Amino acid sequence: MIPNPMADSSLSEYQSFFLFRTWNFQREYERITRGWGTLAAYSSLHKKLGVHAEVDAHGREVWRITEHMPAASNVWLTTSRIGFEIRPDYEFVRMADGFWQLYLPREALQHGDYFEVRLQGEGPAILRRVPAFAKWVEQDPKDPNQWCARLWAPAEPYQFQYEAPGALPFPRIYEAHIGMATDARHRKEGAVGSYNEFTEKTLKRIAESGYTAVQLMGVLEHPLYKSFGYQVSSYFAPSSRNGTPDDFKRLVDEAHRLGIAVILDITHGHACTNAEQGIANYDTSRYIFDKKSNQWGTPSFDYAKEMTRRFLLSNCRYWMEDYKVDGFRFDAVGNMLYLDHGIGDDFCHVGRCFYGKDGKPRTNINGELYLCLANALIHEMRPGAVSIAEEFSGMPGLTCPPAEGGLGFDYRFAMGIPDFWAKFIKSPDSMEKLWYEMTNHRVYDRTISYVECHDQCINGDDAMIWRLIGDAMYTRMSPFNATWNETRGVALYRLMRAVTLNSAHAGWLNFMGAEFGHPEWLDDAEHGHRQWHLTEDEASFYASLSRWDRAQLFDLVAAHLDWYSEEPFYRMVHEDNRLLAFMRGDLVFAFNFHETRSEPEFRINVKPGKYVELMSSDEPRFGGHGNLDPQKNPVEHFSDAATGIDMQDITVYVPPLTVLVLQRVKEEPKPEKAESVGADVKMEKKGVETAKAEGEGAAKAAPKKRRACGKTALKAEDIPADRCGEVLPKGNK
Repeated sequence: MIPNPMADSSLSEYQSFFLFRTWNFQREYERITRGWGTLAAYSSLHKKLGVHAEVDAHGREVWRITEHMPAASNVWLTTSRIGFEIRPDYEFVRMADGFWQLYLPREALQHGDYFEVRLQGEGPAILRRVPAFAKWVEQDPKDPNQWCARLWAPAEPYQFQYEAPGALPFPRIYEAHIGMATDARHRKEGAVGSYNEFTEKTLKRIAESGYTAVQLMGVLEHPLYKSFGYQVSSYFAPSSRNGTPDDFKRLVDEAHRLGIAVILDITHGHACTNAEQGIANYDTSRYIFDKKSNQWGTPSFDYAKEMTRRFLLSNCRYWMEDYKVDGFRFDAVGNMLYLDHGIGDDFCHVGRCFYGKDGKPRTNINGELYLCLANALIHEMRPGAVSIAEEFSGMPGLTCPPAEGGLGFDYRFAMGIPDFWAKFIKSPDSMEKLWYEMTNHRVYDRTISYVECHDQCINGDDAMIWRLIGDAMYTRMSPFNATWNETRGVALYRLMRAVTLNSAHAGWLNFMGAEFGHPEWLDDAEHGHRQWHLTEDEASFYASLSRWDRAQLFDLVAAHLDWYSEEPFYRMVHEDNRLLAFMRGDLVFAFNFHETRSEPEFRINVKPGKYVELMSSDEPRFGGHGNLDPQKNPVEHFSDAATGIDMQDITVYVPPLTVLVLQRVKEEPKPEKAESVGADVKMEKKGVETAKAEGEGAAKAAPKKRRACGKTALKAEDIPADRCGEVLPKGNK
């Protein structure tokens, strides 16, 4: 197996890029550790800048307040305690390298006081700013355009009680937005969900659904609620719309008690355009941003500036230390990797990751350097922490360490899969294409698969199940009144989620509500909530979809976690009959994507042995028709010894739009002497007769055994020789 991009012969012409990435990181890392001792010490701006309690040389309790504003000519602090007046004794003193400092007696600022910075640039105008390192920032309820920092210094700060859950094998991630997770039945006009509500209600739901991590959108403070947290203003403050900093700490602590890791969605590629509320033009200059525009029209960070890198690294350290979060999902990594932000490029060839349309190198070496440093810091602080790249271009090596030419992420999102499903719903593609899209990654890039994330469910974009069923979701989501449109849509939705989850390379992600087919998209007004109560009707498709999701996560993934550390093992496709089969360890997945045709003789080449049916998406508990119900009628299948030695065939029955999951089990050794109770159950397979069930009937009824049917629909020649029994190492392009 190819271990990293440096050893990938298909990328030989781009080796210089990987070598430089490694060299650039190692050089900077050595410089940092020589000068600061550790990368963590280098990433400590939040301990120097902002408001900090100290005892001065005379033993007096004071506040030390420090700002970095190189372009400012004068700087003041003003507070609610002094009526926001500009006073001489509240003026900062200029220090070296663009820093400004002010000392105030402890009584000058109290917990909950409002404060802001005033400054002058080159002109006489006095400007307002929310301090960049403020830990609590509030929106004025009377004037939504006004924001102000508040001092967070409670007499009894929150004390964490529970340890983080540690490393996450095959993470099952639940993506959520705290403000929009509020229950539709209790939502008030204009209100948003709180940290406390999420802690008390939603976290329990996530844990009981089988998820091991929660990925939170919109935690870092942002003025525009409709941006869903992707235009950040205050990088060191949890959004006050949802509660206090201690409320968010309690949320993290409760998640840890439940064994759930907390992953923050952070935007380190760009910030909001607001100057007064944010850090754009913070000191009247470009500050830590570059001059290039991105597709959102927001300021992009300039990673060539050391202050930029230290600011963002400190941000990672701050959330991990102060709030005990377990990792980060880095948004829009592609914008950080390219000098042109990758705008307008479909990256149709891997070479476009390194050269632009003009033939010139396009990689942002400083953006790459920052990401290498960020991932190194995250994993030095906590080896079990998680870092995920949301990256659209297919840049090779994202999840390899810098020493191997990578960027150091743990995972990258398989962003092509939701796009594939959106097209598949409109025009079903071939089974070969489906398998290719499910497994399309380089062997050394660990990917997390998903059917949909927030991108498919916000601002009027339709969730996948809505694209399948439409308005009928409001009236016909019950097997008692459903038409073909609804039953077909629900059945296909079960298959979409099953094949995506169970063929996933290294992890799975679900957007809140998608696990039960939530009918509405998510935006900041009418649908800014979740209809959790839909699953309370046990007979509804919503409840059955929820059961299907839990069964897969608990009975398949959690119960056989070691097998999910292995690659899925391709077995076969049949295009005319719309069949797909693969293995995961000793689990066999047999998919029938045909909408009307059952497959009574679905032959699969597997490891020799006995196979027991575990579950089927056609079970009534999952909203199916009950034509294949292993829970009610467990069936054993024995591989046909006449069809091979190392690999042999089993033959199964699979109804339309159904997946059958089987498990290979070891047979118990037969007792030397046992009395037969009743007639032997015989199964004839190509002239080979085997007698079973001797002495077993006294304990319990023997499971049914399905006969192998004569001529199968699928022959050995149906399986491409270059695909049979191999894991497909799909390249990106």
